[in-house]
Amino acid sequence: MGSGEAAKTPASALQELCERAKVSDEAKALLTSESSTKEFIALLMQKELFKDALRMVAYLLPKREAVGWGCLCVRHAFVNQEGKPLPPIHAAVERWVSSPNEENRWAARQGANKEKPKTPSGLLAMAAFFAGPSMTAPNSPPTPPPGHITSEMVAGAVYIAGVVHEPEKAKEKYRVFMQKASALIARMQQPQQQ
Repeated sequence: MGSGEAAKTPASALQELCERAKVSDEAKALLTSESSTKEFIALLMQKELFKDALRMVAYLLPKREAVGWGCLCVRHAFVNQEGKPLPPIHAAVERWVSSPNEENRWAARQGANKEKPKTPSGLLAMAAFFAGPSMTAPNSPPTPPPGHITSEMVAGAVYIAGVVHEPEKAKEKYRVFMQKASALIARMQQPQQQ
């Protein structure tokens, strides 16, 4: 903490998260000084402010976990689509989530170049790429990506995954996506066994 910087209260940290995630004014109006992050996201879901809730989770999770959550959501959205397998790029993103090394990160980028980030899996591939230390090729001076870009792309991928097939079931899918997020956050908060 810098000199003169006051310690953030949980409410101010949540307010800052809302600002970073660029939630809607309607969502911000629900924020109180007593709100915990979990309670606030639950309230967003209750009010069916799904886009805001998804954005909050995408910004709350560390980059790798956010991309992993996105993969779970996209997989869920596609699992019931007969004759519509996940695109090969999705496997590349999942490889990076399992083993977040530079080779897998660049493989996700190459897949995104072929597919263009116009699908949920294409957006996740770019999210994985931008989660790395540099946007420039190896052996070039490093250029760090903007800190928010992975979260933005994950939020977009998850939102689109809910409506790309059977948009009439989007609310149901978003609820499942948030259950997956809750389970992931709970696992992250458990103490590591040695």
